[in-house]
Amino acid sequence: MSPPPDEQASTPATGSAFDGFGHVARSIGQLVAPTTLLTAVLFYFGWAHVYWYFNYFGVDSTTLNPSIREYLMRTVDALFVPLTLVGLIGMAVLWGYVALPDSIRTRRPGRWATAAIVLIAGAVLVNGLSRIYVVTPINKGLCVAPVSIIAGVLVFWLLVVLRRKRLRESLPATAPPPSQAAAVAEWVILFLMVGINLFWIATDYSVAVGQTRAREWAAQLPTSSQVIIYSEKELHLSGPDVRTTPCDPDPDTGSAYRFRYDGLAPLSRIGDHYVLVPRTWRPGHGAAIVLPAQSPGAIRFEFRLAGDTVPAKC
Repeated sequence: MSPPPDEQASTPATGSAFDGFGHVARSIGQLVAPTTLLTAVLFYFGWAHVYWYFNYFGVDSTTLNPSIREYLMRTVDALFVPLTLVGLIGMAVLWGYVALPDSIRTRRPGRWATAAIVLIAGAVLVNGLSRIYVVTPINKGLCVAPVSIIAGVLVFWLLVVLRRKRLRESLPATAPPPSQAAAVAEWVILFLMVGINLFWIATDYSVAVGQTRAREWAAQLPTSSQVIIYSEKELHLSGPDVRTTPCDPDPDTGSAYRFRYDGLAPLSRIGDHYVLVPRTWRPGHGAAIVLPAQSPGAIRFEFRLAGDTVPAKC
């Protein structure tokens, strides 16, 4: 049974800041499955980590043909710290808000406080957007620009939500409800702004983690394990830091390994390749060596600790 017309007319206009959120979230879920989206994000983290790790040694990782599994395994290193920080910040915000006295939680910011928040949020947003065109000391830090954009947009959104709430309270009870289409459009823009800048954060952080891990590994080269390569065929590994020792140069003797190469350290096996660098490698001095896993002829790797003495003969 429907209420009388006068009761319908007395129903106040309703509206929530999250009116369009559910519609947009459902639409995204219908277009992209959650597991597919998560896999794509993890793959992107791993790709950026791998690319910039090997780029530090001058190797283009796209030529190594890494597998999806190898990309995804690298995300553990890239995501450990940001996920921990997000969890801590989220708990601090939620628990901190609950811990505030009711007088503070229910108090609305005054005009001057609102104006100050607008100025600060605008400055933060402009600082983030300026990174697109120019690099300055206050926007070049790790993830500073995308975090500034997200923070500025969300603060402005919160101020708009508070302003709308005040306007609704001042409207008569017969005022029409807010436009659903406008709410959906607003949430689409918010999703795009936050999502794009989250990928920006992922790129910056993955680049930083990859290069940091590469520098740490390079600093440990003098004390890291070494690898000696025994090869059936000559590999022509040139360089003053790589020593070639003929074991049995006569191909008619039937020896499986005729050449030995030492002075190398194993960097990684990824995809279908082994990546090695001279033990004396440093940026600008020495080249990384990439050997296919299925090399022509027989190859044997011999790993030794840093203090082991390599025999003068094979």
